[in-house]
Amino acid sequence: MKWSLHHVNLPASDVRAMAAFYSTVFGMREKPFPFVSTGRGALETGGDFVALFEDDDSRQIHICKPTPTLPWDNDLRLHPVINGHMAIQVDDIEEVMRRLDRLGMPYNDAGRWAFQGHRQVYTYDPSMNVVEINQRTS
Repeated sequence: MKWSLHHVNLPASDVRAMAAFYSTVFGMREKPFPFVSTGRGALETGGDFVALFEDDDSRQIHICKPTPTLPWDNDLRLHPVINGHMAIQVDDIEEVMRRLDRLGMPYNDAGRWAFQGHRQVYTYDPSMNVVEINQRTS
């Protein structure tokens, strides 16, 4: 199975200050966040809540304001933003879920929820860090 780093999510109380820092220090250019909802709930995507930076190889940094009710608003068992997370892109998300099942690791199959063109699964690693697993769908 092939994998690559898709993005790192950094929590921020002041998204605009963080976005200015990454733009100023590294010359990164902010892009619109391609949010898509399949009726799952809500995600604040305005500039005060999220900033997205992407390199030429589609690797990203997401800077998000932690919204405490995010898991409840979206029927998730974990909070992917409050302490940040990394996202690993794979070519066979079904195989990843089978492996998580074999390990007895809980996960959320979020489907095609927050990031356009991707199916997403969220889990914890053994140190309770949130890991997003995604696979391109288009």
